[in-house]
Amino acid sequence: MDEIKLSDDVFEQIKDFDHYYFLTEEQKSLIDKLIIDEELKECYKENGLCRNCKQLNTGRCYCQPCKSQYFKQNFKNWTSGNHDVDEFIQKAQLKASDSYKVIEWIEYDKFEDVEYLAKGGFGTTFKAVWKDGPFRDYNIQGERKGETKVALKCLHNSQDITAEFLKEVESNILALDDDDWIVRCFGITKDPKTNNFLMVMELKNGSLRQHLNNNFISLNWESKLFNLQCIACGLKDIHNKGLIHHDFHCGNILSDFKEDAYVTDLGLCQPANVKSSQNSNKKIYGVLPYVAPEVLRGNEYTQKSDIYGFGIIAYEICTGLPPYYNIAHDEFLAMKICKGLRPTSNYKIPQLIFDIINQCWDADPLKRPNAEEVRESTLKLYKNSYDNEVNSVIYGQVKEADEKNKESSLTIQSPLSSTSTLSYMTHPHAVYTSRLLDFKNLPEPKNSDNNDLLGVEYSDSLKMDFTKLDINPKDERN
Repeated sequence: MDEIKLSDDVFEQIKDFDHYYFLTEEQKSLIDKLIIDEELKECYKENGLCRNCKQLNTGRCYCQPCKSQYFKQNFKNWTSGNHDVDEFIQKAQLKASDSYKVIEWIEYDKFEDVEYLAKGGFGTTFKAVWKDGPFRDYNIQGERKGETKVALKCLHNSQDITAEFLKEVESNILALDDDDWIVRCFGITKDPKTNNFLMVMELKNGSLRQHLNNNFISLNWESKLFNLQCIACGLKDIHNKGLIHHDFHCGNILSDFKEDAYVTDLGLCQPANVKSSQNSNKKIYGVLPYVAPEVLRGNEYTQKSDIYGFGIIAYEICTGLPPYYNIAHDEFLAMKICKGLRPTSNYKIPQLIFDIINQCWDADPLKRPNAEEVRESTLKLYKNSYDNEVNSVIYGQVKEADEKNKESSLTIQSPLSSTSTLSYMTHPHAVYTSRLLDFKNLPEPKNSDNNDLLGVEYSDSLKMDFTKLDINPKDERN
């Protein structure tokens, strides 16, 4: 397609056309006559025209040749003060095929209202206002969106730029697709007080965990399925680029506090064909409840290990509870996970949804679905739920689950709080940030028909009266 270009005559006839999907039938008919090559025609439909070079854009209203030339001319006008960072950003700008893959060096004084947001296992996140904001999507050189709220992510001890830091930025750029289910990185900055480098990221309303804590009682199954669909799409984009997330847990899923969910924190992300023997860091890091049993035993982390984490996240979305919140996250739990323990709850889940979850956390990685299969399965159930397909199996199962959950009155210590948020007591040694996991002599992973392996009632520390929940499948969407 690169060698097949629009002629000046064709460009002149269509240069004033709006986006293809807003054209009149007469205009579309003219397009069909003028652009014979099907690949060119599809590119025009998706991306439109560059008014500068009179050729098709390479991305959504984005022309790579023109934009890369603009960036190249601007190289002399900025520097991070670090050769590796400058070179990394410049290469990324020249290579970017779409606006969402553009990163830039952003001086720290371009941010205001910087506030602490959260601390994770490997870094600290702040929120701020970027006064200029990113470049606008359409093809006007240098024009910006204006004030934009962003997150500033600082890796611990990043005064000297590390390969890990740049690797995370690179993984983020590579994994991004136009589905928008992965949190975008706008660029890199540096705090002059600490000399720490920071990633400048999209700012979302908060974590998925916050969303579940505050809004679970109002979430219907349609909303839960859409959350699962968003996460599955983000994971699919990562896997389709030949990558593994490597740290797939609820803390790395962000939310808009409505029904959209976004994958973030690709710090441990690496190509799927990289073995631990090729990696100088052979240690296992993660959040124990989400780490696949084969990984706990020291086997290679694969894309199917990410799928295991998805299964745990999916169960968390369905029940509202963090996995194993009421027990210590220690070697004893790791051993029980390898023996087949999985999160349990008295909250009823429609069987078709639980079947997907059960497949994802199978002890045998080969029996787990891939990300595309998970996306397709959740999408099908979501559509049936959204379209209110009364003859579908999921419709009947949702109705049954809601009725049972409403009827269930559990003898539980901590009811819903006065603000209608989930209230539960987390064990002091339940850890939900990534850390080193170093367990020895764990048993061979297997599935178990008996989930009561701890000798305790798993749900005892959450005493919730489900008769108070408003869980109607016909509830209005937010």
